[in-house]
Amino acid sequence: MNLTRTNRDALDGILDDMWSMLLGGVTDSKDPFHWPVLGTTGKDGCRLRTVILRKAIRSDRLLVCHTDARAAKTQEIMNFAKVSWLFYHPAKKIQLRISGLATLHTDDRFADEQWSETKATSRLNYCTVDAPGTPVAKPSSGLPDFLFKKIPSLFETEIGRKNFLAIACRIDEVDWLRLSTLGNWRARFKWDAERMYATWLVP
Repeated sequence: MNLTRTNRDALDGILDDMWSMLLGGVTDSKDPFHWPVLGTTGKDGCRLRTVILRKAIRSDRLLVCHTDARAAKTQEIMNFAKVSWLFYHPAKKIQLRISGLATLHTDDRFADEQWSETKATSRLNYCTVDAPGTPVAKPSSGLPDFLFKKIPSLFETEIGRKNFLAIACRIDEVDWLRLSTLGNWRARFKWDAERMYATWLVP
């Protein structure tokens, strides 16, 4: 599609705004973009869960979240690396559907950097005795006794490092939708190698 200058500027503006919103989701825990839905492909089909957006790196087109290496989504991504993200901002009425290939990081420099930036209270998620999804007889956090119902120190949560995994997704497609009572707008952005293709779509 050959875009006019006005159209190109509008699409570039959408992309700039998108990255601004994603960065806002990283830094502000109350921002709707802080809590996206991540979709993977499991043996029974699509699997969805809410995650926390930890990084948005525009230069590399990366979105990053964290998980327990023992979680089911780890194996799902190992089997099929294509993942999808869903973001929605109710005040701005903007939805993003993002897809790309995910890589898993446990024992490399990237994982170390992510772990070093993680608060002790977040590290508790990786300190459970058993793997996520393990059946239990009654409601339980799964944490060991010495971490039960307390705010831990960073030192105490180091036991969770072995279970910590960073998921990094390199974006290859974005479906942008803005809802309006006067008519919705929709656009798609795709990357092939380092080239981007952008077009408007009928909502």
